[in-house]
Formats: sequence, C-alpha cells, structure tokens
Amino acid sequence: MERRRIHILCLKPEICSLIKKGLNFSDYSVSCSQGEDINEESILKFNEKIDCLILDKDIDAGLREKIKSKFENIAIICLPSLDSENNNKSGVKNMSEPLRLSELADYINSIFKN
Repeated sequence: MERRRIHILCLKPEICSLIKKGLNFSDYSVSCSQGEDINEESILKFNEKIDCLILDKDIDAGLREKIKSKFENIAIICLPSLDSENNNKSGVKNMSEPLRLSELADYINSIFKN
C-alpha cells in the first residue's frame, strides 16, 4: 500500500518537527516547507504530488488564500485556528488551539479512511 503524502507549510521549524514526529511514518510520507521558504514564488513552483496539506495560520492571509486555491482538490488542515475565521469550504478543516497532536493524527486518519 502506498503511503499517503502530507506536506506541512509552517513558519516555525519546531512546530513542523513536532507534527512530523507525531504522525505514523509507516502510514504517511511527511515533508515540510518552513520559515522564509514559504512565499508566493515557492508555492507557484511547488509541484510535488500530495494528498493532504497542513497549513500554519500565521502565514500571510493573502498567501494562505492562494495556497488554498492551488490545492483546492486535496484535504487542507489549518492549524491552530482559534482566532481564524470559520471556513466552511469543503476540504478545509480548522483545528483548535491548543494544538493536540492526537486530534490532528485522528483527523488525518479519518481523511484517508474514506
């Protein structure tokens, strides 16, 4: 069985590392873009095939919308999103603060069971 590909876009490298450690690597292939690597040019050039995108809420709002548009056909998880506006768009899940890795892992598992 092919492992599902998850990509994380997160400004803070430590959050990216924490999420990567919290996911089961036997089930998922996890990659990450972090810090200054997250910009409009890098998003436009990004061409890896991924099944799920985890998106940091601290990324510039305009860039976040471009990212969501580019990846509209895959599951997107925005985290944490206590102060984010509610997004009812299909395929976008807003996680709450504080971030719980178990909740994130459960949600990711539920995405791929369908």
